[in-house]
Amino acid sequence: MVYSFSFLLFVAILLLVYYSIFKNHQWIVLLVGSIGFYLYTDLRYSVFLVVTTVMTFLGAIKLEQFTNYQKNSLKDNKERWTKEEKKAFKAMISKKKKLLLTLIAVVAFGMLMVFKCKKFLPFSWLILPLGMSFYTFQSIGYLIDVYRGEVKAERNFLHYALFVSYFPQIIQGPINRFDKLNPQFFQRHKFDFAQVRSGLWLFLWGLFKKLVIADRLSLFVNTVTEQTDSPAGSIVITAVFLFNIQLYADFSGGIDMVRGISEMFGITLEENFRRPFFATTIGEYWHRWHMSLSNWIRDYVFYPLAFSKTYANFSSKLSKRNAHLGKTIPAGIVSVITFLLIGLWHEFSFAYIAYGLWHGIVMASAQIFEPVFSFLNRCFSLNNDSYAMKLFGRARTWILISIGEMFTITGSFSGFLRLTDQIIHNFKWYRIITDIELYSLTYKDFFVVGVGVVIWYIVSIRQESGMKIREHIAAQPWLFRYALTAGVIMITLIFGIYGSSYNAADFIYGGF
Repeated sequence: MVYSFSFLLFVAILLLVYYSIFKNHQWIVLLVGSIGFYLYTDLRYSVFLVVTTVMTFLGAIKLEQFTNYQKNSLKDNKERWTKEEKKAFKAMISKKKKLLLTLIAVVAFGMLMVFKCKKFLPFSWLILPLGMSFYTFQSIGYLIDVYRGEVKAERNFLHYALFVSYFPQIIQGPINRFDKLNPQFFQRHKFDFAQVRSGLWLFLWGLFKKLVIADRLSLFVNTVTEQTDSPAGSIVITAVFLFNIQLYADFSGGIDMVRGISEMFGITLEENFRRPFFATTIGEYWHRWHMSLSNWIRDYVFYPLAFSKTYANFSSKLSKRNAHLGKTIPAGIVSVITFLLIGLWHEFSFAYIAYGLWHGIVMASAQIFEPVFSFLNRCFSLNNDSYAMKLFGRARTWILISIGEMFTITGSFSGFLRLTDQIIHNFKWYRIITDIELYSLTYKDFFVVGVGVVIWYIVSIRQESGMKIREHIAAQPWLFRYALTAGVIMITLIFGIYGSSYNAADFIYGGF
C-alpha cells in the first residue's frame, strides 16, 4: 500500500496541489486527501472512524464546557457559597466529567475490542479497520488532555477530523499528540526542495529495511514456525532471533516511510523508534521501542495508577515493613498491568497476554531485585559503564525479548509448546548448517540480509553517537547525494522481495 505505484502517484499529485494550487489552504488538501485515501482503502469500516471522530470531538467540547461552567459558577458565587458548598459543587462537576469521559472511552475501546476479540466472538470474519488502534488511542488521548485542561477543545470539526484521519499516520502510526501535531496542519508550508528530498531519503531508507531485510526474513521465519515437521531446536532459535530483526525492520521501516511522506508536506510525526537493540535493560528497551505507544500507556495508564490513592495506601503499608518493597512491589504491579494492556493492544489472545505479562514480570523483577544485582556488581567489581558490560546487557536484553516473542511468533499456545519442546529435546546445533536452505531462503538470501543488516547497524551506530545522517548526506557534494539515492533505489528494486503470490503491502503492525 505505502509503496504501490498508485499510492506513490497519489502522494505526488497531492504534493503538487498542496504546494501550488491550494498553497494558501493546504490543510484542506490534506483533509480531502486523507478522507479520499481512507474511503478508497477501507470503505466498509469507515463508519467506525466517523463514529470515533464525532464522539470524541463533541465529548471534548462538552468536557470543556463543564470546566468553564465550574470556573464561572465558582467565580460568580465566591462570596455566597460556603466552603462545603464549593467542595460539593466541584465534586458534582468532576463526577459528570469522569462519567462522560468513561462513557466515550468505553464505547471507543469497546468497538476496538470487538475486533481484537473476534476469535472469541461469532464475528471471526471481521477484519480490523485500517488504523483503528492508532486513531482510537490518539483521539482518546486528546480527550483525556482536554479533560485534564492541558489542551483546548477544538471547535472546528474539519480541523479535528484531519488530526484523526491524517493519511500517513493512520496506516500504522505513530500515535501522535494533539498539541504537537494539530498546529502544524495550519501553518503555511512553503515548498522546500531540501525538506522534500530529506523526506524522500527517509522513505527510501524505510523501503530498504522493509523489502530487502524484513520481507526476506519473513519467508524463513514463517516457514519454520508454520511447519509441523518438527524443525530442529537450533533452527527454531535462529528463526526467533531473526524474527526480532524482521519485526524491527518491518515496523521501523514502515514508520520511516510514513514519516518521510509526512515530512514532504512539512508535517513532523512523532519518533517511534530510537535504536531499541542498543538497550541494555528491558526498561530502556521500552523507552526506545514503539515510543508513541509506550508514552501513551505511561501518561494515561501508568501515572494515573501510580499516583492513585489505592497505590499510595498500599505502598505506605508495605513501606512500614520494608521501605524498598513498599516502593517497588506496588510499582511492579502497575508495570504488570500496563504491559498486560500493551499485550492486549496487539491482540486479545493467549499469545499476546503472555507477551505482555512476560515483559511486565521482567520489569517488576528488575525493580524488586535491584539491591541483589547491585550487591553482585559490588562483589565482582563490575563496571556497568564498561563496553563489556554494555555488550552483556544488550545480549541479555535481546534474549529476554526473544523469549517474549516466542509467545507471539506462532500466535497460539500449542505452537509455543511445540517450538519450546524442539529447543529443549531436539536442539541439534549442526542442523543450522545442513538444513538452513530447506526453509525458503538460500545462502545467497542470507548473504543479502547480512549485508543489509550490517549497513543498517553501521547507520545505527552513527545515529547513536549523535550524527544526523540525512543532514550529513545533505552536506556532501551533489554527485555523491544522487549516486547514493540512485544506489538505494536500485538495491531495493533488485534485492527486494516481490512475487505474484506475495503481498508486500502487508505490514506486521498493520494487523494491530
